[in-house]
Amino acid sequence: MAARLWGLFLAGNFLMTAGFVAIVAHAMALSIPAVLTLELAALIALPALLVTASFIQAAALDRSDDARRLRLGPMLGAILSECLYFDRAALAIVTAPCVDAREIEAPASRARPVLLIHGILCNRGVWRPWIARLRACGFGPVRAVDLEPLLGNLEAHAETVARELLDLQHNCQGARVTIIAHSMGGLVARAALRRVGAAVVHEILTIASPHHGTAIARPFPWPPARQMRLDSSWLRALGTAAEPSGVTIISIFSPQDNLVVPARSAILDGARVLEFPGMGHLGLLGRRRCIDAALAALAPASG
Repeated sequence: MAARLWGLFLAGNFLMTAGFVAIVAHAMALSIPAVLTLELAALIALPALLVTASFIQAAALDRSDDARRLRLGPMLGAILSECLYFDRAALAIVTAPCVDAREIEAPASRARPVLLIHGILCNRGVWRPWIARLRACGFGPVRAVDLEPLLGNLEAHAETVARELLDLQHNCQGARVTIIAHSMGGLVARAALRRVGAAVVHEILTIASPHHGTAIARPFPWPPARQMRLDSSWLRALGTAAEPSGVTIISIFSPQDNLVVPARSAILDGARVLEFPGMGHLGLLGRRRCIDAALAALAPASG
């Protein structure tokens, strides 16, 4: 479903920009190199506008006293990198169904299992930058779950993840599982943890997950968006339930996150915190520096 959605977006963007460029090229009698340059610029323009608008909206909605979000240097860096990772993520999501699951899940004999959980409107394709790095650090098997339906209730997604965790642990002769989750996936991971407990889950690393909600979610009527609002009763219930002891939790966040508002909502109380200024919501997921630091934090605890 996510692949179809983003495929339509990319196709629509291409057709719209191709029509625009054709009109301009005809009116101005442009050369072929000029036409190709204009087409490339036009293709980049719409995602860049969407990304820039998200940063402006985040700054407008942020009522916290954390002025670091508005620092010019990190903000410009976050916008530029987010434009790049937006396009990368869209292409990864579209091509995810072409990836054989056996390319993601290595033999279970390695017994350092990892479950990857994506965020809203995404699929397992967003984890491609992580797979080789996880294996290089000695993790495996690595399994990435697709949460369907795309805009389903987070409790239903938690049931799906709980089943995946139990199956993965069973295939790994009882080894406890490391969870790495982005955005909404971090909330799903915590809800699944309540179901299976510390006997199944060793540690959870959440990346840009709105543990205390996000103001960006308020206008959207979808079930997961309602559950991620700042005043969400679902989040309150999740927060009041005690985290099972014996499970290490690490929170990754950026003061310039363009979708988690306020940005510090991505910090779970009691968790170890890794801060990456100058990165946007998707940049935290795709940037090599962030991936390496995350895995360095996990590896000693998993050894």
